[in-house]
Amino acid sequence: GHTTVSRHTSRAVTPPPIHRFGRRSFPHITPEQDRAAKLLERHVTMQREDFDNLIRTCQSPNNEERKQAEIAFEQICSVPEQAAPLLCQTLGLCPDEAVRSFTAVMVRKRMTSKFFKELTPGTQAAVKQSLLQAVTNEAVNVVRRNIADTTGEIAAMIMEDGDWPEIMPFISEAAKSPTPTLRESSMLIFSRLTFVASAKMVGSIPQLKELCAQVLQDPEKEVKLAALNATGCLVQALSSFDQHIATLTDMIPLMVAVLTDALNVQDEEAARTAIEEFISVAEEAPKFFRKHLDPMTQMSIQIVTATNLEDETRFLAVELLVTLAEQAPAMMRKQTSFLQNIIPLALQLMLVIPEVDMAEWNSTADDDDNDTELSSLDVGKDCLDRLALSLGGKTVFSLAFRQDLVPAFLDHPDWKYRHAALSCISQIAEGCAKQMKEVLESVVEQIARRFEDQHPRVRWAAINAMGQLETDLGPDLQNQFHARVLPALTHVMEDTANPRVQSHAAAAVINFTENCHKDILVPYLDVLLGKLVQLLVGGVRIVQEQAITAIASVADCVEKHFVGYYAQIMPTLKQMLLQCTSKEHRLLRGKTMECVSLIGIAVGRDTFIADAKEIMDQFQATQSTNMDPDDPQASYLLQAWGRVAKALGQDFIPYLNVVMPPLLKSVSIKADVEVVGEEEDPDDEDEDIATVIVQTDTGTRKVALKTSALEEKATACTMLVCYFGELQEGMFPWIQSVTELMVPLLGFIYYEEVRTAAAALMPELIKAAVASMHKGLCDAQFLGGLCAMILDRLVKSAVEEPEPDVQLSMLEALHESLTNGGPLCLASVDKVRDTLDALKTVLSEVTDRHNNRTQAPQDEDYDEETAETLAAESERDDDLLDQCGSALAALTKTHKEAVAQLFQEYMEVFGGLVQSALPSHRRIGICMFDEVLEGLETLGQAYMPQLLPALLTYSADPSPEVRQAAVFGLGVCAQYGGPHFASMSGQVMGRIQELMSHPEARADGNVHATDNAVSALGKVIEYQEEALGEQKAAAVSALLLYLPITGDEEEGVLVHGRLCSMLERGEPVIMNEPAKWIPVVMNIFGKIVGTNAVDDAVTQRIKVILGRMQATLPAEVSASSFASLPPDSQQKLQALLSS
Repeated sequence: GHTTVSRHTSRAVTPPPIHRFGRRSFPHITPEQDRAAKLLERHVTMQREDFDNLIRTCQSPNNEERKQAEIAFEQICSVPEQAAPLLCQTLGLCPDEAVRSFTAVMVRKRMTSKFFKELTPGTQAAVKQSLLQAVTNEAVNVVRRNIADTTGEIAAMIMEDGDWPEIMPFISEAAKSPTPTLRESSMLIFSRLTFVASAKMVGSIPQLKELCAQVLQDPEKEVKLAALNATGCLVQALSSFDQHIATLTDMIPLMVAVLTDALNVQDEEAARTAIEEFISVAEEAPKFFRKHLDPMTQMSIQIVTATNLEDETRFLAVELLVTLAEQAPAMMRKQTSFLQNIIPLALQLMLVIPEVDMAEWNSTADDDDNDTELSSLDVGKDCLDRLALSLGGKTVFSLAFRQDLVPAFLDHPDWKYRHAALSCISQIAEGCAKQMKEVLESVVEQIARRFEDQHPRVRWAAINAMGQLETDLGPDLQNQFHARVLPALTHVMEDTANPRVQSHAAAAVINFTENCHKDILVPYLDVLLGKLVQLLVGGVRIVQEQAITAIASVADCVEKHFVGYYAQIMPTLKQMLLQCTSKEHRLLRGKTMECVSLIGIAVGRDTFIADAKEIMDQFQATQSTNMDPDDPQASYLLQAWGRVAKALGQDFIPYLNVVMPPLLKSVSIKADVEVVGEEEDPDDEDEDIATVIVQTDTGTRKVALKTSALEEKATACTMLVCYFGELQEGMFPWIQSVTELMVPLLGFIYYEEVRTAAAALMPELIKAAVASMHKGLCDAQFLGGLCAMILDRLVKSAVEEPEPDVQLSMLEALHESLTNGGPLCLASVDKVRDTLDALKTVLSEVTDRHNNRTQAPQDEDYDEETAETLAAESERDDDLLDQCGSALAALTKTHKEAVAQLFQEYMEVFGGLVQSALPSHRRIGICMFDEVLEGLETLGQAYMPQLLPALLTYSADPSPEVRQAAVFGLGVCAQYGGPHFASMSGQVMGRIQELMSHPEARADGNVHATDNAVSALGKVIEYQEEALGEQKAAAVSALLLYLPITGDEEEGVLVHGRLCSMLERGEPVIMNEPAKWIPVVMNIFGKIVGTNAVDDAVTQRIKVILGRMQATLPAEVSASSFASLPPDSQQKLQALLSS
């Protein structure tokens, strides 16, 4: 919540006298507590010197000595009443500053809430007092700050569920002290308290405000910076109390003065510290700055444009502006000076491109030239990307394409301007996708023209922009402009003088194929693959590495169409596997593994099998070597094995003993986690370390993670999904061990890709177990135990998952697991109740978010782009609800009796959706009821009195999607409702007739609802003949005269199948008047044969029916009926009969 900066002082400070443990400096301790502290003092004095040495040894570079010391330390800490006095004595009295500093850290780590509560009241009081004395007396600044931080942490821990009455008076008194170090310490302690004690501080806002305001004006820089940090922490802690935040805003000028004072004396380190504090506040409470936003923006812009300042300072000012845009986009869209300046600022930053030796530039594979320092170009590009995603495309596109910016830059004589313009297009493409698609031809043409630019770095930027657009604007770009883009990319691959340009052109082909239909790419294969093979064989290594991946992506796209090129390309790839064995070729060899495995999937088993053994032998040989930890082949090999398994299917099973042990080793990788404090950051130099915020059982934690290990773990988990999905019972020997390994990963908090892969694997494990049971490899008891292990955790994780996209995967996995496992999934009614409770919880959370969104228009910053963002969130929540419905359907079908018994308890919460003002929620709620009624079959009759009237009501809803769901439900009620439906059949038939006869019944918006009404009519005819009585002939006539169904094709297959059933059983209404109805029937058949409105089974039934008609009907009826058909219908039916 705040940033603490390393502070230094050259002032000599005379410390106050050192007080012994328990000796009172402040009158906040009772005589009884003081006596207890003195007893402790006598107890620990004899041991303190030994304990000092123990702490010193805990820092020893000698591993064995340190390990023994740590064991001894843990033993002492296991008895809090013994450890607390020792820690506090060493903290205050040890002459070795390194020991005191390390002790402060150990106190912070060891003195947990549990530890503290095990202390006697006297020891608790003495610990508090000794911490305050240590802060007061410590002479060494770095140690004092450490102790102050520890004191604040301990105070926050105590006040979380208790109290420390003396702490705020101490802070207040220390803030007024004539000693600058004590004033600084008061703010350090206060900053740690704010987040835990915010609710308790609400009643003291005026006093706290006065305290911070006083110290913000301190003459000492270090004190002011500490006060700025404390004030920022207070604002962030109170961010949920809008009315109190508003009372603090007049402190902003004092906060800004800390920054301007530092800048005025050229103290950029202090200035950066101040800006970092503003960034922290902007992340948590951006609207705190609203009343002072204009001067804040102007000041930030001035810092960015002040070329006399260090880059690091200027870049932080950019970060402040972008953070405000990300956290309060609607507010910043109304900030004129911000909008006018931010894009030009970013573009100006991107013009700062150091000149480099082109030979060196051409020898590197990426655009950072191996420079790990943040460059001006990096900052500008990052700024544009984040602005487009936060402010929205409508705002950013119009700003960037202002005539004096991107358009002017594209034609500027200086190559750096053209480079900046193309980089800008690339960076904003994702956020501005909607706007760019409206002018796509112009944008594509402007970029493609720059493929011929005189400067190779501009050509590179143009290719990069095109590749990004292929990703962000696909498949529209591929569908409309393939004839412009692919030949241009192929041509620029001939730039032999600039391998980096060639390499990037091949990379852009990869992007193109990812959003491309194979039919578009096939006409270009000869030229495109010819050029890529040429680069592969004759290019330098950086070109080869991209060319081979491009070949792989082309194969992945065109699939079987690659077979014609297989014989030409595969021998070259096998040769590369054999020859690329040097260290510098490891990446190329890994990409070769990727390529051959993707080609294997593309061409299929029959083509690939001839080379498969030779290739897998190479894979196996590679795996058996001791690869370096950083060898890229390991990751490629992991995925290549999985693809080969997909290509070969059951033929791959003999290789599982080779593949599975290292794969499970990768799955078992532990998260290399280091918990870091709010003020700490991992080593910025290590790009493999990422800092994330995670929710743990003990609260929110900031941790540093080794990302490469987590990526390997996620990849391995994904490969397991592939193996189990492809090989099923072939994976039986590993089902138990993999389940035990993967089920806990549903809650792997550090990496969402691992949780997503774990969720995807769960239904595949169950499916494999079912297949194994059918093969006699296991019994029902094994399957039941496996399902119990999986579903217990999956149900829990579906509720607890914090990321909506991953939660969607969890719900999908729940649906598929129930479907695959069937009745054995949940062993008791209580387990079914747990699942219904989980779905209820997700539904309630979605409903709460929807209710919060309905309040958004009342916000003063609400605008059109905010509405678009909220609409996207609403759509995401609808997906969650739809998946809840799918899971409910699977649960009902597989556990009918339990759901029938329990569902009444959940009618109200699911019914709440049906009563929503949001049509999508009404539709989903009704679909849930439909699914329950359909899954329960006749057991659902108990719910008919409640649900049938509701379905009838909503079948007249103004929203077509709601009507569609409701009339589908009426059909379900007709099928399973028995006498309950019969009593309302007249009303239902009236509603169906009303929908079918509406003048706009077949209009695009209504046709799906009408088609489902027709489907319901078919079910009424089939299942409620007695209830129809004399209305049956009219009902059959209405059905025949409406058909065929062409809107809802999925429902059409069922309805047309039902028509076949009527004809197969010789429906009297039709067969009693064949001259009237057979032409109608043949006309329907002529329209639906060969379309998606029938499947193969229905088509075959139609063929049999037509043959029977020819054989049994009067010749003149058959002949006249056939003659009345349009020519295309005649041809289709003749072809069907002769097939």
